[in-house]
Amino acid sequence: MMADSDPDTPTRVQFAESISDPKPRLKQQPTQKYDRKEIQKRLDIENWMDEQLRDLFDCEDDCEGYPQLDIDDVLKISEDQREGKLKEYLKEAKKPVESFIKELLQKTVTVKPVSA
Repeated sequence: MMADSDPDTPTRVQFAESISDPKPRLKQQPTQKYDRKEIQKRLDIENWMDEQLRDLFDCEDDCEGYPQLDIDDVLKISEDQREGKLKEYLKEAKKPVESFIKELLQKTVTVKPVSA
């Protein structure tokens, strides 16, 4: 059973401030512009590298026994030292790495390093 309400009690809630006028939103600016083509190119190279590394180290899909290498790691190495560093990094591969390194070096020429 509901109690009778007092006739002097207001039936609406009123706020002192108007809610209909919210604070204006700040325009959001991304900290870095992203180029979709560049991102897709990097992703394609990363996928290719992963596939090639799995093959070089005779790994199946669930195998994690091969070195992880990404395009940014390669781009951080100075151009004149990349081939030597990559050979050293991949020295435990079960297959020859020369053609992989050669193709990877060609692919890195077309990729821009990520600016810090």
